[in-house]
Amino acid sequence: MSALTVLGGDSAFTGARPVNLRTDLGGIAELIDLCFSVDEAGRATARELRALSQTGPLLALLQRMDRLLDGLGQGFVWLEAGRLVGNVSVAAADYPSDMGKGYIIANVAVHPDFRRRGIAKALVSKALEHIAARKGTFAILQVEADNYAARDLYRALGFYEERTFIKWQRSAMLRAPHKLEDMPFITLRQGSEWRAEYELARLVRPNRRGGIGWLRPTHPSQFRPSLWRFLAMLFSGQGVERWIVRSSDERSLLASLTARTQFGGAVQLSLLVHPSQAGKLEKPLLNYLLRRFDGQHRALYLEHPADDAVANAIFEEYGFTRRHTLVHMRRDLAGRAAEHGDA
Repeated sequence: MSALTVLGGDSAFTGARPVNLRTDLGGIAELIDLCFSVDEAGRATARELRALSQTGPLLALLQRMDRLLDGLGQGFVWLEAGRLVGNVSVAAADYPSDMGKGYIIANVAVHPDFRRRGIAKALVSKALEHIAARKGTFAILQVEADNYAARDLYRALGFYEERTFIKWQRSAMLRAPHKLEDMPFITLRQGSEWRAEYELARLVRPNRRGGIGWLRPTHPSQFRPSLWRFLAMLFSGQGVERWIVRSSDERSLLASLTARTQFGGAVQLSLLVHPSQAGKLEKPLLNYLLRRFDGQHRALYLEHPADDAVANAIFEEYGFTRRHTLVHMRRDLAGRAAEHGDA
């Protein structure tokens, strides 16, 4: 279905309405593919939506499940005389309950022939009304840093910018660098040291500035050992290694580099360095980890604050390439501002 195809029963309708899974997925896929053609994630989303749109009777079941599960895949489309020309998706954010009830706004797309008519603003406004009706406390989204028009639109709708992150990726074909001559003592973090790492994260990745990264708030649950999390990761083939550098009195952590692995897949990294050690520990930690995974032919990726020029220069030196530069934005709903969880 083309994004400009007239939809049967809506042939004379102009305006926003909720997504109808049985009739809209093909048109949404075309729209996302058109608007995000250079974005790998956008192309993947379009492929999945196309495949789902062809499942026939299964869509009716999914639509009923959607209502029961309060927000799974919900969103709105904009029709212009029955033609699907705009879309916005809304989904619940999987945040700890003590951080408020959050929602993600994504896939904001308007056909190029229908831009500058206020359609994107109307769709995002509908999404915010939808979130407020479900007693949501905040909404989050991410936008390409060079999409200034979209950033201006979101600011006009009450969003504020938390932080800009760069998504980095290192090819699985690259070899590890040689060991540095002067290396600090790097060791695995003990379970009892989770609070020290949490405090380091609160200092360098506060939630008011986007937390650890997209959908990864700085929260004790991200660091505290959990039997259930361990079992879930074990059965799913996932693993996590937390490499650290301790302070001389061993009461705090100066830096940490976390590697999350999945069987046969890429490695997701998170680098935290105390401001007093900026420029001193980033390179040794990364050097250590690259040698740790050498020969496993795994791609490595991470998102890191764009304002950390020292670390970003080291990523480039070690063969990481920039994939995206994204601004994380948030809106706290009036009267329902949630605590970020930072001191």
